[in-house]
Amino acid sequence: MAKSGHRLNRVPLLRWLVIETTAIVVMALLWATQGVLAGYSALVGGLIFLVPNTWFAYQVYKVEGARNMSRMVGNLFRAESIKIALTAVFFAAVFNLMEPIHVPALLFTFAVMVVMGAALRWFMRPKPQR
Repeated sequence: MAKSGHRLNRVPLLRWLVIETTAIVVMALLWATQGVLAGYSALVGGLIFLVPNTWFAYQVYKVEGARNMSRMVGNLFRAESIKIALTAVFFAAVFNLMEPIHVPALLFTFAVMVVMGAALRWFMRPKPQR
């Protein structure tokens, strides 16, 4: 008898996290050619993107199944609101507490990660398991 598939879609969260972390490290190393401060600022800019998004993904995908749909939608809206708030708090903390800072490296890395995150969501769509 065939095993009933209670997990139809599997989101590759770990692979997603590894790709984004690798991209941040590569960009930080590339910016480090401009100086240690630029590399460090690029790393911080990438982490400002990565930490809230990782928390968001964990909160959204910790519940699955049709029976939990209303709970999933609630988690989605709550997690998105907290992700935006965390990003704003991290930017405020960096600009207030980190001295000196290489602003172009920080903002460029953050912007590249936002675009790359959208591209990864498109290319790494969950594949149905049969």
